[in-house]
Amino acid sequence: MPLLEFPDDMYVLRPGEPAMYGFDPMVKRYAEHLKAFMGEDEWLVRRDKIAHFFYQSLVGETVDSSGKGQFFNNKDQFGWYLFLAEAFNDHPQNYEVIYGSRVIPIFATLGRNLDQLLSVEGYETRLRRLMSSDRSQPNGGFFEFLVATAYVCDGYKVAFHPEKRGIARSHDIDVQKGDVCFAVECKRMEGGEYHEIERQRMRDLWQPACMLQVSTGNSSYFDIHFKIALPDVSNNYLYEKARQFVDSGKDNLLFDDNTARGIIRELDIKPLQEALKETYWLHPGPQFTEKLLGSYRRYDSHLAVQKIRYASNPHFIDEIDQAVVARWTSLSEVAIERKARDVFSKVVDACKQLPSDVPGIVHVGFETLGGDEIEKRRYQKIKSKIRNFDAKGKPLTAIICHAFSPEASPTETWAFDETCIYQCFGYNTLPLSKITLVVPDDGPLNDGVHW
Repeated sequence: MPLLEFPDDMYVLRPGEPAMYGFDPMVKRYAEHLKAFMGEDEWLVRRDKIAHFFYQSLVGETVDSSGKGQFFNNKDQFGWYLFLAEAFNDHPQNYEVIYGSRVIPIFATLGRNLDQLLSVEGYETRLRRLMSSDRSQPNGGFFEFLVATAYVCDGYKVAFHPEKRGIARSHDIDVQKGDVCFAVECKRMEGGEYHEIERQRMRDLWQPACMLQVSTGNSSYFDIHFKIALPDVSNNYLYEKARQFVDSGKDNLLFDDNTARGIIRELDIKPLQEALKETYWLHPGPQFTEKLLGSYRRYDSHLAVQKIRYASNPHFIDEIDQAVVARWTSLSEVAIERKARDVFSKVVDACKQLPSDVPGIVHVGFETLGGDEIEKRRYQKIKSKIRNFDAKGKPLTAIICHAFSPEASPTETWAFDETCIYQCFGYNTLPLSKITLVVPDDGPLNDGVHW
């Protein structure tokens, strides 16, 4: 379809068409709440802009200015979240399953607890700012809503603390139960500085190697596990491996040196080509990736260049002729230490915003997308750091870190795990009887970590 001429049924299901992902009434409830607060006229304009950016990004007509390969404009990430939540139920042909797995659980939780959230003093003021001036960075606002809801559900009276922008930085939320009061500060990590450094470095390392493989006309697969920090990898490391593979004339190249271990091999795309003869396949998506690479990995980090033909809706693939794909992990001690330090720096910043005359609580939220082995080690580093945290005289009561693990797998539209890492100071018990923010009360809870 011409990208600037969306069909009349762009945002609806056709008569008799089944919903691809089922129906979640709580996601619907919170999405409708946000749309009503925003106003229909404004939402329809923003929705069209978001849809055009999404589809033009899919086919390469629009390039994400951030360099991250995103399907949305950073200037309206809030609108992108609302677009995904609406699409999930109402027009699933437009729903992006990978990013959506990070959004839908949050909307489901807020929809389930909307009555409690509406009781929080200052909520509408905070929401209005989230829709407008803070629309490019909504994660912090939604995280505050989750935290506020948890305290309301635990019997606290909750209010967003009045802000003094441009005058002084203060905490986010005031909570009170009887004579007990706490000042709560929330910090939501945006992937982490070092995480983004790694991703950009991998793109730079991958580009020349990828272009060499593309020039052969053959499909190939790189599976790389770095032993040293990616910024320390030589600029031509992957290109030299690719050149060795091409020059060898063999169907695979194994390597294991001081920099990395891995394999480059021919990629058989025939199973996917045969599947495409039967029906279109959603792209990008975990089922497409599993069929292409022959396996699915949780927390997969991969880059790909593919020669494909889109279906009439370019969110789906009709044919594929070539694919060059790299899967990669970063296992160095430097990388793990830096990622743990990113979390700890948020704790330090949060503590600075707490008052000196009211007991304080810090909540930090972050996503665990580095793979199980990395997250196990990062967990221990974070736990060690917060155990010995120096609050610099502030009456800090507790630090609670929420490790979120969103996932879209070949068998589930979305799944969500949450592990809490916490430390109390001067109190024997936590201020909340249930410290998870997203997992529902009737959801499965286990001791230990989700990885």
